[in-house]
Amino acid sequence: MSKELDEIVSSFLMFLGGLVIRTIGFQINAFINFFTFPIWLMYCSFMFVVDPFRILKWAHNCIIVVFLGMWCSFCERAIALPVKGQKSLLKMTMKFCWGFFWSAYVCFLLFGLLVLGFVLGGVTMRYIVEEPIQITETLNFDYTKSSPVALVPIMSCPSVSCGLNCKENIELENYVGSRVIPPNQNLKLAISLTLPESDYNRKLGIFQVKVDLLSTNGEVTASPSYPCMLQFKSQLIRYAQTFLRSLPLLAGYTSESQTLIINMRGFTEGNEPTSCLKVILEQRAEFQPSSGIPEIYAASLVLESELPLIKQIIWHWRKTIFVWISMASFAVELMFMLICCRPIIVPRAQSRQKTEFVQHGLYYSQYLKFEVIGMAPFSTYHSSNCIDEELN
Repeated sequence: MSKELDEIVSSFLMFLGGLVIRTIGFQINAFINFFTFPIWLMYCSFMFVVDPFRILKWAHNCIIVVFLGMWCSFCERAIALPVKGQKSLLKMTMKFCWGFFWSAYVCFLLFGLLVLGFVLGGVTMRYIVEEPIQITETLNFDYTKSSPVALVPIMSCPSVSCGLNCKENIELENYVGSRVIPPNQNLKLAISLTLPESDYNRKLGIFQVKVDLLSTNGEVTASPSYPCMLQFKSQLIRYAQTFLRSLPLLAGYTSESQTLIINMRGFTEGNEPTSCLKVILEQRAEFQPSSGIPEIYAASLVLESELPLIKQIIWHWRKTIFVWISMASFAVELMFMLICCRPIIVPRAQSRQKTEFVQHGLYYSQYLKFEVIGMAPFSTYHSSNCIDEELN
């Protein structure tokens, strides 16, 4: 008894000693790696910059060595199993291949259901999502007119020679079913004007920007008008800005100009479709015709439609809604397959049920045979009772 106790105590002490040695070794290894790892990382980064193909080849070889080590360990464990001859090893290999085949089969079915769910989600989003209209055009003003005019076609535009109340027909029959802006939607308009900071524009002051929304028969459905002018800067501020921006100005990266953005809201698309936009630059009342018009480098127009609140929420969250609808479709499809078509996803379930039913039938027939003779054994009687309970 004392010898066994001494062996237990000595083994426990050896275990504690080995644990202490391993702990000290781990701390020393971590301390060394704390200094060597940054150096190794810097070396690898430098070599990747100098000779990237060598580093990629080294990483490729390391990955191959790791996978070969894992495969060798798996093969050693498989060979070390207590296998009864060559038939047992072949049977185990067949079971492994059979399990891998059914796993790939189920994975393929689930992937098909997932793809079908995303297809249904895309079809659903196509019908419930409405994209807002956004039209961006460059404005080219005709300065041969007393009030320069620029036309932006949405469906079609009349000629510039038409007056403000133009009644020119635009071949409405050619545009049946081609309406761009849906009815009863709010519209917002943004006009961008790039003006040089010339003495003429600074002395000009306020001028007017007017937009006429023309229908398909040339009638004006809306005509918003907004005043605008260059931002005021004192002479001292202009000199300071010119001095600070002298190098970019001389290099041509910037220019002495200002960009004015005129935002127009408050008009709605009616039942009559908007066919064209007419942008007009108008002078103040004190100026004579063909005078008081600003100098312009470039101009552009952005027309956007505002969706209703629900459609706007759906538009901004369309990606999230698409993912949720797709995953919900996938869950419904999977539930339907598990309830109604389970043998397709789990093919072995039906065969197992048939095997169990056949075994129960054999037990029950054997029980009846012995009962007729009058010498039913206890095991058969017990199994028959179990069968009766399951059948009931």
